[in-house]
Amino acid sequence: MTHFYSFGGLRIRSAIELPSLVLADPADTGWAGELDLRVEVGAPVEHAEVSYEWRNGYRMRIGERDGRWLIRSRFEGSFLIDRDGRAMTLIVDALPPTVAAIEILLRRVLTRVPMLQGAIAIHAASLVQDGGGMLLIGRSGAGKSTLCAALTVRDRWQILGDDTALLWHPDAPMLGAGAKSVCLWPDSRDGLAFAPNMAVPLASATGKGRSPVAAGDPPPLTPLRALVFLDRRDTVSEPHLEPLDIAESMALIVPQIIHFNPSGTSVAERIHAVSGLRSVLQARPAVRLVYPSDYAALPKVAAMLRRFLSEVAIASAQQSANDVA
Repeated sequence: MTHFYSFGGLRIRSAIELPSLVLADPADTGWAGELDLRVEVGAPVEHAEVSYEWRNGYRMRIGERDGRWLIRSRFEGSFLIDRDGRAMTLIVDALPPTVAAIEILLRRVLTRVPMLQGAIAIHAASLVQDGGGMLLIGRSGAGKSTLCAALTVRDRWQILGDDTALLWHPDAPMLGAGAKSVCLWPDSRDGLAFAPNMAVPLASATGKGRSPVAAGDPPPLTPLRALVFLDRRDTVSEPHLEPLDIAESMALIVPQIIHFNPSGTSVAERIHAVSGLRSVLQARPAVRLVYPSDYAALPKVAAMLRRFLSEVAIASAQQSANDVA
């Protein structure tokens, strides 16, 4: 049986079920690209050459094998990806694939494939409110996933992704939809009053757990309205927004670019990402959100962001009307 999903702007044709992804109607259009995901049973595939190894819980390695990209980790699963990113084969010891293999596919491999088809990947959370998208950008520990979960559960925003955002068409930027779950540390789950049984521990053994989010299915691509850089502090009592110019925003966002192959061999990929993000920042406003670390402040933050996006939407509509006139 073939399953169809929407992820990151791609329509995925999959040989296996992929939990927590957005279902796609195979007759629909509007995706930025397509991916054919096949699954085979076989021995682990060895790299002909390893380009890079991540020093994280998954211990992922990227390299090449027979003209295709190959990604492996310390868990089961060999991911062979065509150079154009339109086909991928997952090779496992037996069917169905293990929970760890599916986790790596959803959290680390699928987030990279759209880059091969032209997407720009950012370490950021992304959400939708009233048909417009927003990026929450910040270093690890800045509170992206926590704020993303709070906005989704308490204020009924639509989550697109809590860790990696995929941007298309920089001059008129669009966000690709992602998984319908959020990964949180135990203290964040406690602070948001999430039930302990809602979280499924990640195979990476970092202590994070994946919690499902009850929300509708977003469209394949959503217009980006604004970029929000997070600055969570113990020393402030009230949240506020500070406008950022393009130079300040570029200094903050460039370190958050995710590269398909971080070894540094793809100059074209880096130029595409940096120049594309500059175009995004020329087209959309960016602000710094300074807000308290106290979880009790999150309702005020949510209200502030809702007003901000509404004001951006109104200003954009007025600009469009002026351009037509």
